[in-house]
Amino acid sequence: MTTETTTNMYEQVLDNMKKATEANLKMQQDVLRQWSALWPGFSSPQAVWIDKVKDFQQQWASAISDLARKHRNTVDRQYQAALESLDEALRVGESGNPEEFRQRTEQLFRKMLDFMREASEAQLKEFQDAMNKWSELITKTGT
Repeated sequence: MTTETTTNMYEQVLDNMKKATEANLKMQQDVLRQWSALWPGFSSPQAVWIDKVKDFQQQWASAISDLARKHRNTVDRQYQAALESLDEALRVGESGNPEEFRQRTEQLFRKMLDFMREASEAQLKEFQDAMNKWSELITKTGT
């Protein structure tokens, strides 16, 4: 029981010290800001520019998250298709005659080529989307 009381007491002391330190830091920042505004030639921070930077950072983080999600979905689809191709490749060996072997092999290669085309198109689209988003953010922030 005494350990619990002692712990609570220390937590309160540390919490009060934290609050006092934060208040002191805020006061110092306010004083510096007011003093610097009185000095000629000492520019004050431009709130508009700072807000634009923060807005750009938030939009960029959102865009990167969205692109990463899309990329993960593409990679998941590619992985699933690779597993399906592996299953089909293993089934080619189960062919009973040369004609069936030829048909299964041809079907497997057609499917693999289609998959490779789709994967490259998806990657190109992801790249284009990323560049479009980057361009959009840059032009939006520049104005």
